Amino acid sequence: MEKDREKQYMRSMTEDLKSDISMLENNIPLRMERIAMIDSLVYLLNSPQRKDMGNEIYLLGRRISPPINIFPNDGTIQQLKSAGNLRLVRKQHISRSIMAYDQKMRQSLYEMGDEVQIRAEYRILAVKVFNTSVFNEMIRLDSTIKPVNNPKLFSDDAMLINQLIGAAQYIKRVNQAQINTSNQLLAQAKQLSMDIQKAYHLE
Repeated sequence: MEKDREKQYMRSMTEDLKSDISMLENNIPLRMERIAMIDSLVYLLNSPQRKDMGNEIYLLGRRISPPINIFPNDGTIQQLKSAGNLRLVRKQHISRSIMAYDQKMRQSLYEMGDEVQIRAEYRILAVKVFNTSVFNEMIRLDSTIKPVNNPKLFSDDAMLINQLIGAAQYIKRVNQAQINTSNQLLAQAKQLSMDIQKAYHLE
């Protein structure tokens, strides 16, 4: 019966939302930490004591560029969108909320495409400012370690450093935007999950 299929979809939807909520709750503090690292890097690069802070500058310079990805659990939404299955969701407020959530999630993923380019531009400048041999020595299997011998920058050119700071601030901006979007998604996901459980009497 279609009514049974509808409830089965909604039960599956709440499981997907539970996964997304956990993912978003982890994503937000990671991006807040990234912003704090960028602020520290900019401060140190502008500091009169910059030449004495090589260990910290290299660590921050390396750690602000890796991706912070999200992978939404959208299996149920994709099933509902295919072959007209969305018509099974007879409660219109639930159907609208599902589509609004899906649209916001797709917006977030689209914006992350722009973030890839912004991080790439930072890396182009980073290899001009930092000694890449030091970066290589910092790499471990699953982490990046801080150097201990106060390495010097490869270039002290004021223009290059200024450009690097500008690129870092663009990374900061996209992280701020992703935090904002993730907070909106988190609120939507929690509300949608509660609405589905209430509307379909799910435990």
